[in-house]
Amino acid sequence: MGISMVSPLLPVFAEDLGATGVWIGLTFSIFAVTQTLVSPFVGGWSDRHGRKPFIIGGLLLYFVAALGYLTADTFAQVLAFRALSGCGTSLIFSVARAYVGDFVPPGHEGRWFGIFATADIVGFGLGPLLAGGIREWLGFDAVFVAMAVLMASSALIVWTLLPRQAVAERYTGDTTGSAGLASLRALRVPLVAALTLNMGLISLSFGSTFSFLAVRLEDLGIGPFIIGLAFSMESLASGASQPFFGRLADLRDRRRLVAIGLGVTSVMLFSLGLVESIGLVMALMFGMGLGGGLALVASSALQVEAGRSVGMGTVNGLGSAGNGVGVVFGSVTGGLIVDAFSAPAAFFFAGVAMASGIPLFLWLTRTRPPAAPAEATPVVEREVAG
Repeated sequence: MGISMVSPLLPVFAEDLGATGVWIGLTFSIFAVTQTLVSPFVGGWSDRHGRKPFIIGGLLLYFVAALGYLTADTFAQVLAFRALSGCGTSLIFSVARAYVGDFVPPGHEGRWFGIFATADIVGFGLGPLLAGGIREWLGFDAVFVAMAVLMASSALIVWTLLPRQAVAERYTGDTTGSAGLASLRALRVPLVAALTLNMGLISLSFGSTFSFLAVRLEDLGIGPFIIGLAFSMESLASGASQPFFGRLADLRDRRRLVAIGLGVTSVMLFSLGLVESIGLVMALMFGMGLGGGLALVASSALQVEAGRSVGMGTVNGLGSAGNGVGVVFGSVTGGLIVDAFSAPAAFFFAGVAMASGIPLFLWLTRTRPPAAPAEATPVVEREVAG
């Protein structure tokens, strides 16, 4: 909630400070740039030194950024604190997912990450709604104060309640050289490369369209509240479906589930450029949430499988870097396409781009055998060091 509540407001805040055009766009892309640069190193470091300090560090970076927005009186300062937030994201999400992956018993990856992703998605969906209410009643500064309070509270919870070491055993990945180089060498593993590609494709497609979805809907005469509801529809569908899809990912071939989810999402994205009815837009956003939810939980389970051999943090760090590259490339490319053609063209590009990556994903994972059903695998109790 704390991370997502401020993101939609920053372009407006930057505009109030005098930013225009491409500089406003930088409030979104600079976040992804620092995330891309930092994530591979953080993932490898957490494999070697433990997860907890990095998660707390990321939350505190967000806390500092929130206080920084309160004091910012120039656009350059907003940009700097937004870049700092990108570093915080790298420390929080890839490492937290690796922490969960350390615990997951073989055969139960899908259902565990289905529950974890539900909290993640619901929080991201509620954040902008909370921020809108706070801004309307109390102003911009109150939003940043609320963000700081949420981040400080989260850091306190992790510090006091989370065990320092997730599991006693060490991973068997590459410990030679720097953590960043070790992470890049992990891309030689086809499954790791495929999962990184998958994250890049999803974020590229969303980055090239979500920036223009509101513009597209306003052109159709749709009001602000309904536009917000359309965005929420995707998050609600994805979050509600995670537990069910998580169990499905433990029983079926995960690589095929990823391909199906990407295929459904690509069709929904392409169709958004064609429809002009708000009812159809809502249906497509709901379908996109289902497709994205299926691809997310199945790929998360595959990340755990890969992480057991090359390092949980390494795999998730590379996925986070892929996400950052996709966001930057997608938002820039989407903007160029919209300028050259029209807003619907960005949705056509996104749908085709996502669909074109499915054959490559399946080819890279072609030698991976289907996972054993969860019921055939006993749950293993793991001792946790306090």
